[in-house]
Amino acid sequence: MRVNLETATLPDGRTVSCVNAYEVGFGWHEVMSADFSRHGLTLPVGGNFVDVGANIGLFCLRLRDLCPEARICALEPMPAAFAALRANAADMGGTVEIFNMALGSAPGKIEFEYCPGITALSSSEAGARKTLSDGLRTLLFGTGVSADIRAIIDRTGAQEMIDDEAFVEQLFRTEQITADIDRLDAVAERLAIGPIDLLKIDTEGQERAVLDGIGPDLWRNIRQLLVEIHRGEDELRTIRADLEKHGYCCSIESHPMSEGGAPVFHIYAHRG
Repeated sequence: MRVNLETATLPDGRTVSCVNAYEVGFGWHEVMSADFSRHGLTLPVGGNFVDVGANIGLFCLRLRDLCPEARICALEPMPAAFAALRANAADMGGTVEIFNMALGSAPGKIEFEYCPGITALSSSEAGARKTLSDGLRTLLFGTGVSADIRAIIDRTGAQEMIDDEAFVEQLFRTEQITADIDRLDAVAERLAIGPIDLLKIDTEGQERAVLDGIGPDLWRNIRQLLVEIHRGEDELRTIRADLEKHGYCCSIESHPMSEGGAPVFHIYAHRG
């Protein structure tokens, strides 16, 4: 797939590669909103971090800022987002290993609905993608959104184009992408990752399958997790209960997308 990347400027003046510049402001806000210490997580300067569903690498960049000596392994299955991730990883410095693949409960191939207009909506779960799309439509077109979120949307420039029907149609258009998929425990063994100080999972509805791809030996080597839940409160309760059975203390926080009515949550989990 031939990819024509754009660039976007972060609030601190740094430039990052991206698929769509208007996505970056909201994505960076989400990354910067993660308050690890408030939820009991600690990030060692030289830790091992795994980012599943890395998109263009904004979370990786935040980790690199906080932990300049860390080893970061980032996985992203969408080719266009992966191209931006590769460019950004090259500029971060330190050890950032990137892989163009998905994770799940079994190895093989997986079909995605790729959303080129908003890459963060891409998902192998049609229901989760629709829920996120509906939530974003509410943020763009609805009322009752907080001033902070509205300001971020306004800065993207998308608000100025939402009266353009062709732009909106393009924004939510999808296409089929086939990606390689494997279990996390198999990948961790191949890469000799060792103990994982933070496992971040943001896979637009595939979170349960990613967790199912972790065997008993690897569970013992994962110190902390940050999991974004996209399939509602029932899924949230189930995954929280499973993490607690594995010995984690869990803290829950709503995602900014929840202001649009999408039931998206963050689980912060650490060993008690």
